[in-house]
Amino acid sequence: MENVRIVAAPREGGILAHLTTARWIVPALFALTLGVRVALILVWPQTPFSDGAWYLLRATELAQGMGYQEAGHPTAFWPVGFPGLLAGSIWLTGSAVLGPMLVNLLAAAATLALILWLAAALGAGLAAGRIAGLLYALYPANVVYAGAPLSETASTAVAIAAFALLIAGRRRWPLLVASGLMFGVATLMRAQLLFFPVGGVVALLLVYRDLRWRDGLRALLIVHVAMAAVILPWTLRNERALGSPVLVSTNGGIALFTGAYDGATGDWTGWETTPVWDRSGIGYDQRVERQVELNDRFQSLAKGWIVAHPLRWTALGVKKMALLWRKDSDAFWSMHESYPDEERGWTIVAVVDQLYYFAILLLAVPALVVGGRGIVRRDADTRLALLGCMPAFVTLTAFAFTGQIRYHFPAMPFLIVAAGWTLARWLSRRSGYDRPAA
Repeated sequence: MENVRIVAAPREGGILAHLTTARWIVPALFALTLGVRVALILVWPQTPFSDGAWYLLRATELAQGMGYQEAGHPTAFWPVGFPGLLAGSIWLTGSAVLGPMLVNLLAAAATLALILWLAAALGAGLAAGRIAGLLYALYPANVVYAGAPLSETASTAVAIAAFALLIAGRRRWPLLVASGLMFGVATLMRAQLLFFPVGGVVALLLVYRDLRWRDGLRALLIVHVAMAAVILPWTLRNERALGSPVLVSTNGGIALFTGAYDGATGDWTGWETTPVWDRSGIGYDQRVERQVELNDRFQSLAKGWIVAHPLRWTALGVKKMALLWRKDSDAFWSMHESYPDEERGWTIVAVVDQLYYFAILLLAVPALVVGGRGIVRRDADTRLALLGCMPAFVTLTAFAFTGQIRYHFPAMPFLIVAAGWTLARWLSRRSGYDRPAA
């Protein structure tokens, strides 16, 4: 007897039906996403702290025409993309407060739009996308990040947009060019994203059965040529300003060394202010003017340690991957710094966020399992597996460098979509959507 596919007969009404038909939900999601972030910015404005203070100072100098420099020396220690974006916002608005906050709000709105698009494009469904949108709108850590001049919110939006264009433009060269340009911008914000397109194309080849290896190689070529058009001008600037063709930034060696020396814990430890720094032979007070040389020396030290201790480095890499996902509290450092008298209140919010974060991780697992199982069996829609690309990428990055918890930030929108799929499926079963028609 020929197999017959049984199509579910949905019940009328119910939460799931309302989620898929009500037109007001999407505008409400955008209003909620922006509303809670604006409220936080107005009620609890954050004092720029640590990385955020550095970014904002560099952006202000750029906006004033001073160039990308530190203490009078040209720099490329941190990627120029985010300070450059902030500088543009300051130049347009005339405010070092309003401009950066508008950047984060626009990035949050763009991320929400991309979450809705990913849910539809990867087969999660309309209801899953809207549930995911609600999860994103109320995600405490993401809300708090929107109030600080940090690169996480903007760089994540650009990276997701680049990947979305890669998915949509598998065989369409104009979209592939756009994807490459966006990946170029994302790389100038987060240097490690330089390596993402290769893994992304391999994932596309596994998921889309009609995509051939020749199509994948063509896509990689187009994407990387477009990326080069964005990145190489900055590399040429570095050749002129620093005397070395630094591709993006000069902190790669230090980042590698942080996770590859005798005292490495797998996390950030502030070793720069300890005698460990002296191994470079360059004084800490010379870290700006001799940054290229410093980068090379720490990179050499790290590689030497890895070659001498391959098993220890591998074990440490596994630890780094675990550290990456252990908690979700980095966003609240700035709040503790800005409001020390409200320490207890923000600690409670951080605990709530941790529970929220763990719930997202647990809810995301079924979708990723279904997508991965589809690839292995080759007997089902495998598009959900693409939601695992960014989580896998940041995990591998942690293995090579450090397991700082903020590095999982770019993966969270993808996991939120996966969590939305799980919740939508649960609601579907409860409302009768999965029950066979008579």
